[in-house]
Amino acid sequence: MKASYQRFRRHTAVILGIVFLLSGLLKLIDPVGTMLIVTEYFKFLGLPSLIPAAKGVGIGVACLECFVAIGLITGVLRKATAIITYALLIAFTLLTLALWIKNPAMDCGCFGQAIHLTHAQSFWKNVVLLVLAVIAFTPFKDFGTSKKHRRVAATVAALAIVLAAVYSNHHLPLVDFTPYNWGAQLFASLDENAEEADFRSAPILSFSDTAGVYCDELAATGRVVVFSIYDAKKADWSRLEQQYRTVQASQARPLLLVSATKEELPVLPPDVEPYFSDYKTLITLNRSNGGGTYFYHGELVHKWSAGHFPEDIQAAVSEDPVVLSTRYVTGRRLLAQGYCVGLLAILLLL
Repeated sequence: MKASYQRFRRHTAVILGIVFLLSGLLKLIDPVGTMLIVTEYFKFLGLPSLIPAAKGVGIGVACLECFVAIGLITGVLRKATAIITYALLIAFTLLTLALWIKNPAMDCGCFGQAIHLTHAQSFWKNVVLLVLAVIAFTPFKDFGTSKKHRRVAATVAALAIVLAAVYSNHHLPLVDFTPYNWGAQLFASLDENAEEADFRSAPILSFSDTAGVYCDELAATGRVVVFSIYDAKKADWSRLEQQYRTVQASQARPLLLVSATKEELPVLPPDVEPYFSDYKTLITLNRSNGGGTYFYHGELVHKWSAGHFPEDIQAAVSEDPVVLSTRYVTGRRLLAQGYCVGLLAILLLL
C-alpha cells in the first residue's frame, strides 16, 4: 500500500513538472515577450524602478520554472524541489488572486504569449497546481533518493535549458505566437471582398509619415521589407543603413518604422524616410530591435533579426514567397519540436 502511494505521489509530481516545463519553455523561447509581461507586473506592483531589469527577471523566472520541472520529473533534489515548488505556487496564487480582484488590463503571462487566460482562470489554475503539489509532497518527509542515471538526466536537461535560454536571447522565437506570424495578412491588404473573419484576424501596422498621414498601404503593396525600431536609443543605425541600402538594391522596397519622435532620431540620409508607429506594434511585429520583416502584397513571408539579416537579400525576395515561408517555418517548427521531444525523452526515459 505504501509503495502504491509513493508511486502515486511520483506520478503527481511528474504531471506537475510537465506543467512547469511547458510554462517555462513558452516564456523562454520568447524572452522579449516575457519582458513585456514582467514589465506589466512591475507596473501593477508599483515597482517601475525595476522595469529595466524586466528581461533578465523574465529569463530567470522561466529558467527557474524549467529547473523545478526537471527536479519534479526526474526526482532529483526532491526536498529542495518541493520547497521551491511550494514557494513559487504560493506566490503565483497570491499574485493572480490580486490580479483577479483588481482586474487590470493585462495578461497573466502564465504560458508566455502562447496561451491567454483570464485572471480568474489563472488563479484557479494555480489553486489546482497547489493541490497537486500538496498531494505530491505530503507527508513532507520520506522523499526518497533518486537513482544515479536520473541525476545524469537532470544535468543534461539543465544544460539543454541553458542552451535554449542563450539561443532565444540572440535569435527570433522558434515559434511565433504574435498576430504578426508567418502567413498573416495585413489589414491594409484586404479588399472589400474579404471575409469578415479575415478583417477580425488581420493585424494592423498603423504607421504615419512626418506629416501625420497614415500610410499602411505602403507595406501592403508589392515586395516590402519593413525595418522596425522600437528603441531608437539602442538601435545600431550604421548597420541598419547598410541593410536598408541592400534592400534598396533588390526588387523589394525598404520601409523604416520607428517608435520615436522625429527629434529623437539621428540625422538620416535624405533618401531614408522614417515612418512612425507605436512601441507595442513594432516590438510585436519583430522582436529584434532593427529587425527586418518581409511582406509580399501584405502577407508576412519572413522575419530576420537585426544581427542575422541576409547579405543576399536579392535572392530571398526573388524566391517564390510560398516556398521561402514554408521552408523557413517548417525548419523552425521541426527544430522546436525536436528540442521538446528530445528534452522530454531525456527526462522521462533516460
